[in-house]
Amino acid sequence: MIPASDYDSAEKKCLPYWNVFFDTLLEFIPCDCENILELASGTGFLTEILAAEFPDLDITCLDINRDYIEFARRKENLSGVKFITGDMREFVSHIKYDAILISQALTFLNAHDRLKLAGNIYHMLNDGGTFIAGDIFSPESLFERDLYKKLWITFMVKNGFSPEEASDMVAPLDDYCQGNTVSSFEEILNSAGFSRVIVPYRREYYGIVIAYK
Repeated sequence: MIPASDYDSAEKKCLPYWNVFFDTLLEFIPCDCENILELASGTGFLTEILAAEFPDLDITCLDINRDYIEFARRKENLSGVKFITGDMREFVSHIKYDAILISQALTFLNAHDRLKLAGNIYHMLNDGGTFIAGDIFSPESLFERDLYKKLWITFMVKNGFSPEEASDMVAPLDDYCQGNTVSSFEEILNSAGFSRVIVPYRREYYGIVIAYK
């Protein structure tokens, strides 16, 4: 696991076109959104972008890693954010949210936990609420997987990683994804009750899925 002090810089070195990815996530936050729950918020890398873009938004962050939560809590520009240490797989809030956001965490869940999480998220959203998920998804074909891995390794080597380090980071991707493709996740969201599901962003292993209650 990446130490909290290194996580923010690692995001920019490891995630291709990270700024486009995160900007797209924020693009789908409803203009009338008053409160948002960010799951698996980590060290607050995305939270900082979110707070700067929507300064009046009531933001709650949840992450299972206490070190990450404490690191984020110490950031001055996140002083107005509520932080909770907890497991998103078990978290169910009595508060309803206009939007729920998650980034780069679904890939570490198995199919059962993804289905359970989708159901919990559905029930924590206000009617008309939006679920915004940006994550690593398994490509549909072996050809795509091999090609995208090579491109990802090349990207990280350009950012200072050795070829061995980059290869080691990319090697377990398929084990993490556990067959979780964009289309299979769409099916999970539909079965959880979401009325509309769209995929506005797809680049290699990364995708953004938006679900509307």
